[in-house]
Amino acid sequence: MPEALRTDARIGPYILLRRLGGGGMGDVYLARSRGGRLVAVKVVRPHLAQDPDFRRRFAAEVGAARKVGGFYTAPVVDADPTAETPWLATAYVPGPSLQEAVAAFGPLPAGTVTALGAGLAEGLGAIHGCGLVHRDLKPANVILAEDGPRIIDFGIARALDAATRFTTHGVIGTPAFMSPEQVRDDQVGPKSDVFSLASLLAHAATGRTPFGDGTTFAVLHRVVYEAPDLTGVPPALTALLLPCLEKDPAERPDATELLDRFARAAESYAPTARRTPDQVTTMIVQRGNAAATLLLPTDTPLGRKALLTDLATAMTALTARRAAAERPVPRPRPVPEPKPVPEPKPEPEPRSAPETGTSTGTGTGDGGCVKTGFQVIAAVLFFSGLYLHNHVDSKDLFQAKAGDCVRIESYGNHTAYRQSCGFPVPWDEPYKVVEAAEQFDYAQELACDGKVMTYTSGDGTKKITLCLRRISRWGED
Repeated sequence: MPEALRTDARIGPYILLRRLGGGGMGDVYLARSRGGRLVAVKVVRPHLAQDPDFRRRFAAEVGAARKVGGFYTAPVVDADPTAETPWLATAYVPGPSLQEAVAAFGPLPAGTVTALGAGLAEGLGAIHGCGLVHRDLKPANVILAEDGPRIIDFGIARALDAATRFTTHGVIGTPAFMSPEQVRDDQVGPKSDVFSLASLLAHAATGRTPFGDGTTFAVLHRVVYEAPDLTGVPPALTALLLPCLEKDPAERPDATELLDRFARAAESYAPTARRTPDQVTTMIVQRGNAAATLLLPTDTPLGRKALLTDLATAMTALTARRAAAERPVPRPRPVPEPKPVPEPKPEPEPRSAPETGTSTGTGTGDGGCVKTGFQVIAAVLFFSGLYLHNHVDSKDLFQAKAGDCVRIESYGNHTAYRQSCGFPVPWDEPYKVVEAAEQFDYAQELACDGKVMTYTSGDGTKKITLCLRRISRWGED
């Protein structure tokens, strides 16, 4: 982040902490509210503040923008269009822009871009539903957050129409991501944003814009008169983008149709193929912790400890999400022939016998131990203070449902066992099943407040995806 501002820098009730960037309308600052919340404050440039027509449009657009909700937008939380220097505050979303991510790490995988398209289409639907048109949808106006993308700066470009028209000095929008009707200065509606979204997604998939580089005039000429260059875009994604890049707005789908198409396409990818790449997720975590340093008194030992604790928690969460990647369940490990041992004296049965289950193998389904095709009944002698317990393998995991308990074996390549919640032995990694299905869709995966694990049987005939919440002991609610 850029250097901090002086401690008394304010706009409205907000303390300005860092300059985040700037654009045609003004500068954007990271700021802190009186209650300690972080917001992004856009401060209007002085020459625009002196234009009465701009102020009128700005007030109208801000009023409409404050009604926009949804998961995939950064909502407007405060504004003062009547101030000497008008300003607008939105929720701060820690994370890089799509432009930064592609510049730093290159094109995104096809599954990630398809899931991104679904999220942004839903965000556009929320914006269009409030009677707004974004008019400047570009990679710099999409923030990649931990729980999905966010569209920023919606509804603001229209306010600039009063002061900046299509002239030799500037255009409303970014040339490489503008629609033909914007270039021609025709009526601009919601489907203009659809065109821009398709250009944005093509950039995310290839690192290039579909209408090339060069002078502003050359790029705008291609936008209006030439077909897009989608070389390098995967065929399935190309089929989704081409209808959005029609020159005639009437030929394009609207945001609702687009959401349906992208959501169905995203579901055809495995959850791991839809995820944001690790290096981008790491950047998101780093941005969050950089913002946290502005809220913590790091000049004291206690403040530094709190910051390090937050950082460790964030990185642990990142590691857990990566470990939740879908993987085939390993086959049972071969068990060596047991050496003869003296038969132990009969022991009383445990108070609560475990229900047995595992994610692989050819179990009998009756709770017996099945290993490599034959049954092994082994009694384990234990010393004072230790419980007797069985290492069990069967295929009951594929019948798991919400409320069941599951153990994930730490040293068994994430082999999982369905276990009785009342079993007295405190296994190393116990979990409660929050939700179970053959396959989660994108929304279910995002909604899981825990670990998402997908298991398939060794022969590929069975599959289950679980949302698991870690518990400290069996029987915990």
